[in-house]
Amino acid sequence: MEINIPSHPTILIVDDVPINLKVLRAHLEPAGYYVLEAGSGQEALVQAEKHPDLILLDIMMPDMDGIETCKNLKNNPSTADIPVIFLSALTDPESRTGALAIGGVDFIIKPFDEEELVARVKIHLTLRYQKIQLEKYAAELEQMVDDRTRQLVHADRLATLGTFSAGMAHEINNPNTFIAGNVQVLQLYWQAAEPILNKYVHEDTTGRLAKMTHQIKHVFDDMLEGSRRISTIVNSLKTYARQGGVSKENVKLLAIIDDALKLLQHRMKKSITIKKNVPLDLIVHCDFQSLSQVFVNLLNNSVDALDEQPGQIEIIAEKKLDQIHIQLNDTGSGIPDRCVDKIFDPFFTTKGKARGTGLGLSIVKGIIEKHDGSIELNKSATSGASFFITLPLTRQTQ
Repeated sequence: MEINIPSHPTILIVDDVPINLKVLRAHLEPAGYYVLEAGSGQEALVQAEKHPDLILLDIMMPDMDGIETCKNLKNNPSTADIPVIFLSALTDPESRTGALAIGGVDFIIKPFDEEELVARVKIHLTLRYQKIQLEKYAAELEQMVDDRTRQLVHADRLATLGTFSAGMAHEINNPNTFIAGNVQVLQLYWQAAEPILNKYVHEDTTGRLAKMTHQIKHVFDDMLEGSRRISTIVNSLKTYARQGGVSKENVKLLAIIDDALKLLQHRMKKSITIKKNVPLDLIVHCDFQSLSQVFVNLLNNSVDALDEQPGQIEIIAEKKLDQIHIQLNDTGSGIPDRCVDKIFDPFFTTKGKARGTGLGLSIVKGIIEKHDGSIELNKSATSGASFFITLPLTRQTQ
């Protein structure tokens, strides 16, 4: 693990003898350390508020000795984590163990060796920043686990939704079929009633009857069209969410794209222009619902990138040699350079936690690879996002 120690760490040296402070400074500054001085325990408490990286503390001082000074440092939350190395001429084991017991990290006996002093200072600075780094990593890991847990729960909810989609679609289709059937019955009744009402239109001086008889046929037609749209969307939802093994068939690529657009119709604002350049006769051998999911995810990302602003989404497809080339472009905000190499990673998202799970493009990549194809971001796009997809031409499509 790489430990990031400041280029010039700060050392606070505390001793009531000026010559000792001078000697310590002479050893530490050439080694690259910035030195603060304190001539008493009380002054050391004040200097410690500047948050030095380490403290070298003499024990035998008047008024407030080193032991008492260390206790005060450790009782103050803002200075408690600063490592303290005791310097003392005391050699008895009780002094040494007592100093370490109140929070000292080391005990150096005077007179000390210069190289040993500098080496111990370096060791304890490394330990200090290793601890800081580990605490940082632990906090980041805890946050990462929390984020991934929320994303996995969300993904599980999506999977559960897929499980129940067929039943939901069935419950919607039943009343929709009933409505459509009754509208058709009403149309038959109207065919019988319209000629009779037309005989009396001239007697209505308000003109309301004439207006009603003229409009009612269009009302029935609009009701049936609305019912058909409900049925189309529900069937697309069933196809999109249906789980199970991959079942490949020959399908018009344009039909798959149109299916995805129908699913996202509620998101396609008037300010968004959809431009399709896809040959009608371009056939792809694929699992319909899987490939539909690819375009749903990509188009959904494009809509998010436009962020309610006017813009264009363009889908271009063509047959080249033994491959089908598909390009999807948008005029949205694009993908930041720092994210380009991560966009297909599971759980990576640029949308923030509230709007994205980071699974969309990962799923897209997995589906396309299962179809022996590939997808990549067109890094040369001057604006917006541009994805390039290749799918193989098989015997069925060549």
